Amino acid sequence: MFRKSIPYITRCHNLHTTLQNGKAEESIFQNLKKKTSSPTKVPLSVPLPLETTTPLIKSKPASGRNSRVTKLSNGLHICTENAYGDFVTVGVAVESGCRLENGFPAGVSKVVEKLAYDSSENFADRDEVYAILEASSAIVDCQSTRDTTMYAASCRNDSVEQVISVIANTMCRPIIDDEALEMAKLTIKHENHDMLKRIETLEIVLADWIHQAAFQHNTIGYPKYGLKDKLFEKITSKDVYGYMSRVNSPERMVVGGVGVDHDEFVAIISRHFEKSQPIWTKNPSLLPAKIPELDTSRAQYTGGELRLPADLTELTIGKPYPLLAHVVVGLEGCSYKDDDFVAMCVLQSLLGGGGAFSAGGPGKGMYARMYTEVMNRHHWLYSAIAHNHSYSDAGVFALTAAAPPENINDALIVLVHQMLQLQQGVDATELARARTQLRSHLMMNLEVRPVLFEDMVRQVLGHGERKHPEEYAEKIEKVTNADILRVTERLLSSKPSLVGYGKIDVLADYTSLDQTVAKRDLKYLFKN
Repeated sequence: MFRKSIPYITRCHNLHTTLQNGKAEESIFQNLKKKTSSPTKVPLSVPLPLETTTPLIKSKPASGRNSRVTKLSNGLHICTENAYGDFVTVGVAVESGCRLENGFPAGVSKVVEKLAYDSSENFADRDEVYAILEASSAIVDCQSTRDTTMYAASCRNDSVEQVISVIANTMCRPIIDDEALEMAKLTIKHENHDMLKRIETLEIVLADWIHQAAFQHNTIGYPKYGLKDKLFEKITSKDVYGYMSRVNSPERMVVGGVGVDHDEFVAIISRHFEKSQPIWTKNPSLLPAKIPELDTSRAQYTGGELRLPADLTELTIGKPYPLLAHVVVGLEGCSYKDDDFVAMCVLQSLLGGGGAFSAGGPGKGMYARMYTEVMNRHHWLYSAIAHNHSYSDAGVFALTAAAPPENINDALIVLVHQMLQLQQGVDATELARARTQLRSHLMMNLEVRPVLFEDMVRQVLGHGERKHPEEYAEKIEKVTNADILRVTERLLSSKPSLVGYGKIDVLADYTSLDQTVAKRDLKYLFKN
C-alpha cells in the first residue's frame, strides 16, 4: 500500500510546486479531470475544479417560511410552520397573566400555571397524564408571564393528537380538587421564597419589582412573584374556574404547531377545542356567583419607586458571592406595536451587559457598552444589564446593577450616566455591531424549534398575523444614529422608576433621581 501511494504523493507535490511557480490554474484543472474521476483524489492544496453553466444568483429567502394561519368559526386562531425531523412542537398561547387579575384574587394566574397537566375529565390524575406523555416521548410545560400563558409540548410527530388532548383537557376541562389547589399554593410560596435566596434568580424578581414601580397598581404593574396578599391564601377552586372561564375563551387563544401538517392539525384542533365544550359550560355550578369582567384597560405608566431594605448576608454564606445590594432604573419604553420598538431593541443590544462572570453570549456581547464603559471601568460592579420589556400597549426600559452596599449609589449614578451620554449619539461602527448582534441573536434563537413556536404564536396573538424574522431583520438594519437619538430623548422625557433592594442606606432618594433625569444633570445624585 505504501509503495503504491508514492506516485500520488509525488503528483501532489508537483502540483503544489506548479502552483507556486505561477502556471495557469486552468491547465491544472484540465489535467486533474483527465487523471482522476473522483474529487477525493484532488490534492488539498488545489481548489476543486467546478463547472458553472449558469451564473449564481443571490436570491432573497422565500417569503412566508411556509407559515399558514386559519381561524375557526369560534374565533380560535391556528398557525403552523414547516420544520424537519421526527419531533414537533405544539401548544396554545392565551392572552392571560397577572395583568388581568384586577377583580380576581392576586396570584390566581400563577395558580392556574401550577395546576396544569393535572386531573381532568378524560384523565384521572397526573400519573395517567404522564403515562401518555411518556408513551409520546413528550415534554410539556406551562409558563405564565404578565400578559400571556403558554401551554406547550414537544413530542413525536405521530403523537400530536394525544398531546393536544392533554393540553385541551388541562385548559378547558380540568378537575380542581382541594388537595391539588393547596399543593399549587405551596409550590408558589416555595418558589417565591427560594428566588429571594439565590443571586441567580434575583434578576427575575427585580424585573417584577420594576414593573410594580413603573405601573403602580394597574395592569402590567400587578405583582407576579412575592405574593403576600391574604386573598392569595383564600383562593378557591371557584375563583380558579371563574378566571379560566374568562381568559380561556377561543378568541383569546392561538394554537400553534411547528413541524406539523396544517390541514391535519386544524382537524385535530377542531375536535378538541371547537366541538368539545369547556367543563364550566357543562357544569355552571363550578363557577362563583359573580365573575368579574376582565380588565382590558390600557396600561398606564406612572413612574415611582419601590425600596426593599433587606439583610442579604445569607446569600453569601458558603457561596462564591460578595455581599451585594441591587438597583434598577426604569424609563417609559414602548409597546411592540410602536414604530420605535425596533430602535429600542437596537439600543438594548448596544448597551447589552451581564454579570462579572458572563461569557458575553448573543444579546450581551463583550463589546456592548455595559461591558466596555461600565464593567471594565468600575471593578466594584458585580453586574450591569439593560432590558427592554415591551407589551401590546406599553413598555419599560430598565437598567439593572449589583454592587457592594457602600457603592450602590455610585452604581445608580453610572447607570443614569449611560443613558445621559446617549444624547451625544453613537459611533457608526458601534451601531453596526449592535444591529448585527441583535440580528444574530434573533436568527440563532429561531433555530430552536420551541423558540420558533413561541415566536409564531406570540406574533399571531399580538398582531393577528405571522410577522416573520426577516421583516424585523430589515427594520433592524435600517436603524440609524438619528433613531437612537430620538428614542433616547423619548426615554429621558419620562418619569423615572426606581427599585432598591438590600442594604440601600446610601441610595439617593427618588426626588433626586427625578431631577437628574428631568434636568439631564448628574449633580443631584451626588450626596454631600
